[in-house]
Amino acid sequence: MVIFGSGKANLTNEVLPNCICPHCETKGQMQLHLYRSHAHIFWIPIFPMKKKGVAECQHCKKAFEPKQFSEEMEKEYGKIKSDASGPIWQFAGLGVIAGLLIWGSILSKQDKADEQKYLAEPLSGDRYHVVVSPGNYSTLKVIEVSKDSVFVVQNNYEISKRTKISKIDKPENYTESPFGISKEQVAKMYEEKDIYDIRR
Repeated sequence: MVIFGSGKANLTNEVLPNCICPHCETKGQMQLHLYRSHAHIFWIPIFPMKKKGVAECQHCKKAFEPKQFSEEMEKEYGKIKSDASGPIWQFAGLGVIAGLLIWGSILSKQDKADEQKYLAEPLSGDRYHVVVSPGNYSTLKVIEVSKDSVFVVQNNYEISKRTKISKIDKPENYTESPFGISKEQVAKMYEEKDIYDIRR
């Protein structure tokens, strides 16, 4: 279950010396509390959102939302809001996401490099993940390699999701009747995505 929501961090608390409280009319007692909200997933902040302030009179304890600010308060609020920067940790989730994307990219490149090696130098036990028909997938297992060909046995089962192919990749699911495919044909099947993955 993904838990998502929002939180907030206090950016600054500043006294507004020239502002008069709209309620008790005391000057110099208004204090602005500025916050910045952020979205989070599993309580990890992903990215910051809007800034918002609340002003409180230290004399009468009356609090005011921005829509209730006087002209002078609004002016001070705008200046403080534009100058205030939030904590770096509110960007933590973006850093995590960027790291995962980089890691995924590295793994993907390594997988492709491995597959090219497996194509060039097939070994007994390699499994080719193949598209049997649109939306149906199965495997071929290499049992012998000659100079120009690979000899494979076919999986008796198919599955409708690529990500679940491991469920049918079991020794007892393969036939006992091998057939040969030229290495050139295997490379062509891989190029045309009829073989979409190679595992060793």
